[in-house]
This record gives sequence, structure tokens and C-alpha cells, in this order.
Amino acid sequence: MDKAEAILEAYKQRKVIDPFPLTEEEAKEVGRKFAEALVSMEGLGGYKVAKGGIVGVLTKKMITTEDEVELWFPTHKLEVEIIALVKGGNVEKTFLGLELPATRFNKWDLGKEYVIADDAFAGRLYVGKEINPPFGTFKLIVNAKFVAEGAPTYSPREVVKPYMEGYVALGAFIGPLKLSKGDVIRVEGKKTINVRVV
Repeated sequence: MDKAEAILEAYKQRKVIDPFPLTEEEAKEVGRKFAEALVSMEGLGGYKVAKGGIVGVLTKKMITTEDEVELWFPTHKLEVEIIALVKGGNVEKTFLGLELPATRFNKWDLGKEYVIADDAFAGRLYVGKEINPPFGTFKLIVNAKFVAEGAPTYSPREVVKPYMEGYVALGAFIGPLKLSKGDVIRVEGKKTINVRVV
């Protein structure tokens, strides 16, 4: 089984695997194959922009607007983000949302090449309420406890690339933070969202 297939199998079975030896050059090919397989299996829903400008695909199945979000992997984290709805490379709307990245590897502390190979650690994306700039500052409350505060500093139009379509997660402005099944997440600001992860 080649490396892209190994990651794809882990994705299909909702499990994690041990990291295997990987160069950055090889990672680009593995990531491309894995992303292509995901899109042909579940349809292209959009993109995510990770740290260092690494871009991953989001499938239609990964994206939800339901206030109860199922975690698929044991490795999910929590990020508060602005999400753009993009058509033909143009930002049509922006939303307050949550990205719940996950890796198919059994740990997070991995080099850039693993992020590239594993579709930028794409997991689940919750698209919340529509919000227009200026976005302002937000508070993150998990299980009724204040956790963090932050504000997006990016302009959606600067992050979105011409080839992008669908929902684009523009990058975390709070997180990544630990996440467990059963957590109740509330983000308060210009708009407020409430999500439970199961």
C-alpha cells in the first residue's frame, strides 16, 4: 500500500496511524493524491488555509451547519475562524465558524511535510452565522468556562486564491485548542454561535 492509500484508509476507517518516513518533496505528491481521492469520494466542499499557507481541501461531507457536530477522529482540535463562501475566486459572504482539524497520524507534533501529506489536517468545518467586516473581537467559552479571546487580523479577500470555490476556512484566530467529545462551545462577539461536539 502506498503512503497516500495508507492515509486514505485511515480516513475511511476513522482511525489513526503511526507516522512513516516522509520527505517534503514526497509529501506534496502524497497530499495531492490523498486530496484527489477525498474529492472523488465525497465531492469538493471548499478549502482550508493552515499555518504557513498550506492549503487543504474540504469535502462536502466535512462541512456542516448543524449545531451538533460529530467528531470523526481521536485527534480533533478546536479553532475559531472566519469562513468565506467563495464563487469563482470571489468572496460572496463571510461567516463565523469553527474548524475542527484532525490528523490521520497518531500525534500532532509533526513536521510540515506531514501537514502537507495529510490534507493540511482537514477534519470537520462548522459554518455558523453570517457576519460582515469589521469582525471585531470574540470570546471562546467551552463548557461554560472562558477559555480565550481573539480577533481575526486577515482580510478574507487577501487569503482567498483565484482557484478557490465553496467554503474557505481562512485560518484560526483562536486556537488550536484541545477538544473532547461532549464539549459545548460558545463563541461570543458581534455574532454568537453555540455548538456541541459529539
